[in-house]
Amino acid sequence: DIARRLGEVLQAFAEERRLRRRELSAERGVLARELHDSVAQQLGYLQIRSARLHSVLGDPKQAEVMLDDLRDTLRGVHRQVRELISSSRLTMDGRTLRQALEASVEEFARSSRCVFSLDNRLPGNCLPVDSELQVLQIVREALANVVRHSHARQVHIRLWPTASGWEVEVCDDGIGLPGDLPDSGHFGLSIMRERAAAIDAELSVEALQNRSGTRVHLRWSRP
Repeated sequence: DIARRLGEVLQAFAEERRLRRRELSAERGVLARELHDSVAQQLGYLQIRSARLHSVLGDPKQAEVMLDDLRDTLRGVHRQVRELISSSRLTMDGRTLRQALEASVEEFARSSRCVFSLDNRLPGNCLPVDSELQVLQIVREALANVVRHSHARQVHIRLWPTASGWEVEVCDDGIGLPGDLPDSGHFGLSIMRERAAAIDAELSVEALQNRSGTRVHLRWSRP
């Protein structure tokens, strides 16, 4: 009986290690794609602009315009690199999903003028462990987009159980989506979709009907 229990413990430990390796590999892939889609593209743009700077040095007005553009782009790259570093280090750190979400909302509230409301109706420990971090990352990416792009005043975050699974939404009253919404780049949509796919969830990003604003909606079923 002891040998059987020991075998079960070892098997569970090995399975957990396999799961962690799989998660780590997925996170590295997402980080590499984000570096390519955002940072690498902007660095290429900086290289082209800096090469052209020499040709306009004789025209102080054009040179100043180009320098301002380079400064703005560098600030954007710096911000994105900091966010990627922060995202790559993000863990639950022993916290429940509720605690991690509350801390994230407080963090974004301190760095913006938005008023956030969090309505989390998910029972404690209802999500699989591997789903909690993905949900947290998706919500944080949605909040980052609101703060950076939407000019919103009110932001509502809701999480609730359904008969078949769970749903999460982030809604804002901002300027809404651009007509040619990109699938990657600074909106981070491709990464959000990959995180959703990792937990077999459906992700939609859509304009709110009958009013301005955007809704990010995540839905998935119990395994």
